[in-house]
Amino acid sequence: MMNKSLTHLDLGVLDTSMRKNSLGIQGAVCLAALLVKNSTLESLAVNDNDFGSDGGEAIGVALQQNTTLKALKISENDLKSEGAMQIIAHAHHLEVLSLAKNYLKSDCGKQIYNLLKKSKSIKKLHLEFNELMTPGAKCIAQGIAKNQSLELLNLKGNVIGDQGIIMIA
Repeated sequence: MMNKSLTHLDLGVLDTSMRKNSLGIQGAVCLAALLVKNSTLESLAVNDNDFGSDGGEAIGVALQQNTTLKALKISENDLKSEGAMQIIAHAHHLEVLSLAKNYLKSDCGKQIYNLLKKSKSIKKLHLEFNELMTPGAKCIAQGIAKNQSLELLNLKGNVIGDQGIIMIA
């Protein structure tokens, strides 16, 4: 029996809490299966659950099939670039995407550019405390130029430097 009324699911951690769910890769795979089957879920928050790159890839593949999800908060999951790229590649229908504190490198810049270029719905993009640096900022700046929907972009703590901010501004 599939639940037809659940629209928001939060399995993340509160900022001041020491407790977390520690779902890991198994949890990510289960959530990916949920995303494939569920057509009512609009918001999923799974911050700080130790998914790793493989968990990020599983969630990304599920996003390819789920177009009803509007917000994905998947910060602090040690996704690295490898796990985040699959998510970014299939996030064009999301309004909110949070990938903060996931060790994303500048190689994610091209995927973020493509997301910003293709998406007509992305409003909030949280990329704070990663390692996008100046090359990533350049790609993001090019994506912003092609995007009409983005309202909030958080790049705090990405070592983008003066050149990065000049390109974005």
